[in-house]
Amino acid sequence: VRSAARRGVHVIGVTLSAEQAQWAQQAIIDEGLSEFAEVRHSDYRDVTEDEFDAVSSIGLTEHIGIQNYPSYFKFIRSKLRDGGILLNHCITRSNNVSRGKAGPFIDRYVFPDGELTGSGRIITEMQDVGMEVVHEENLRHHYAMTLRDWCANLVANWDDAVAEVGIATAKVWGLYMAGSRVGFEQNAIQLHQVLAVKLDAHG
Repeated sequence: VRSAARRGVHVIGVTLSAEQAQWAQQAIIDEGLSEFAEVRHSDYRDVTEDEFDAVSSIGLTEHIGIQNYPSYFKFIRSKLRDGGILLNHCITRSNNVSRGKAGPFIDRYVFPDGELTGSGRIITEMQDVGMEVVHEENLRHHYAMTLRDWCANLVANWDDAVAEVGIATAKVWGLYMAGSRVGFEQNAIQLHQVLAVKLDAHG
């Protein structure tokens, strides 16, 4: 949000995390970007504005349920102007056959009710609501390195993390990030960015 706002783009961010929204709004104010940006504590479906030039969906698809993909992508498409673009960034399976829960540990302690499927399913659903997919990229190797560094940062700042969230939460997230790193390294999970365009009536 702030990166775009620094370039003069008018941006609306939405998140279900009240703490994240509060932090982001304060950061926007601190940088003097309130004219261009806001972050709301709300569901994405509560956004009433439309005719957006672009929508960036980061880490949301994993949480809406595979059966809800058609309505999810249809809603996002309805918010874009003709020629508007969607960047969908999410964790995926390495194939389109495996599907469902991320696993009992993640489902219970980290992301309850999350579901993962392959990038092919995501691309299909985007195409089926009338979006043209123009680019797809798998960032699996990069995300493994990101998690390596996040784990190192957690270890380096362990006492501060425990003081902020407690020992149990710090351990859960340390285990989750370490396990996820292995998952990305071994291709059990991937990270796909898919770029699509809303075509006008003439294509």
